[in-house]
Amino acid sequence: MLFLRRQTRRFRSFREQFLPSRFNRWKLHSKLVLICIYVTIFFNLLYGLYLGRFSFRRKKFVFSKAVTIYCFFVATVFTLFYTWIIYKEISTGQINGRHTIGIYCYMNVCVCLFNYVTQYKITFEIIRFQNSVPLFKLLNSFDMSVSLVWRSFTYSILKLLICPLIAFITLILYENRTHAGVHWTDFTTVRTMLPLIVSNQINNCFFGGLVIANLIFAAINKSLHGIVKEANMLQSPIQMDLQKPYYRMRRFCELADKLDDLAKKYIFTAGRSRGYLRFTDWSMVMSMLMNLLGITLGFYNQYLAIADYYINDEPFDLSVAIVLLVFLIVPFLELALVARISNQSLLETRTTGDLLQQFDLQYADVRFKQVVNAFWLQVATIDYKLMPLGLLELNTSLVNKVFSAVTGFLLILIQSDLTLRFSLK
Repeated sequence: MLFLRRQTRRFRSFREQFLPSRFNRWKLHSKLVLICIYVTIFFNLLYGLYLGRFSFRRKKFVFSKAVTIYCFFVATVFTLFYTWIIYKEISTGQINGRHTIGIYCYMNVCVCLFNYVTQYKITFEIIRFQNSVPLFKLLNSFDMSVSLVWRSFTYSILKLLICPLIAFITLILYENRTHAGVHWTDFTTVRTMLPLIVSNQINNCFFGGLVIANLIFAAINKSLHGIVKEANMLQSPIQMDLQKPYYRMRRFCELADKLDDLAKKYIFTAGRSRGYLRFTDWSMVMSMLMNLLGITLGFYNQYLAIADYYINDEPFDLSVAIVLLVFLIVPFLELALVARISNQSLLETRTTGDLLQQFDLQYADVRFKQVVNAFWLQVATIDYKLMPLGLLELNTSLVNKVFSAVTGFLLILIQSDLTLRFSLK
């Protein structure tokens, strides 16, 4: 019994160290966000991308020399190992232009090395940014519907777990087909999959930030919708006859206070979500570029296999082609998720402006009118656009642009190949 009591006290002490003291009173969305943040920070540290840590004693993120040594060690081992692998396979001819997955893997190695350099350079800026965001205080101030929370959580699960799992299973099937007897724990499979996971980690951080920002925007609009209904109801002829002017003035002042608080939260969320983009924009652009090249090369190799089968009577493995097709679709799916959640955030900000225009201010209190007009001016002034390096706006049109670019490159390559083939005949 004494042993059980000691273990119980140790567990409580461990729990109090890693969880806030008021965690049990937090709302569901705050608890889910905390779990996701713990997982994200863990993987950032595991992959050697983040030189800081969270100090439970000081209750903030701090720079850590021990973590820095570990991160530099991981980055050095990663660089030396994959540089040696790439040099070995190129020098021995083990890889060529037809090896779609291998080339795509080594493209992502370049993205990983680029991420290591850029993230180390802006470490102190990231730490200052993290310490400047009272995230859970902001989240706990809202009531969010369970359906909205679970929908956002589902997006995160799809991006962080399902997409890498599909790619990993596809890679196992590919290795089993091309090299018989390969197990899912085989080192070659893990070696190929690791750069794909590490290169997406920074983008996953930005995706998680967008999911949280979308939740906050939706909660602001929900509260704003209630204020619009009550403010317009107070100005209806029936309510103006029933309520005394003093009551209406007091109630408008209370609504003005709530609206002013929502305006501050909206400005803070919009500014921080756009500000976080500058820590991940280079990584996102590099990933998009490598995905564009890798997808184009993959589909071109699929075309070459089909052309060789019909023109040169060479064998064609349909199962391998299907597996490669699934592997190439996964980056499109991840891009579609980023575009979708970005577009939802844009729509929520536009909804805020639409709701502010629905206020009937004819018989409203003077202070309430001033707050509404100030909030509307701030929403109209903030041009909420998510554009990494100012190149491409993150919305639903991004998928169409990438698809159009891949299609255009493929048409040029296919036309050149067909011209060459028939000219030789």
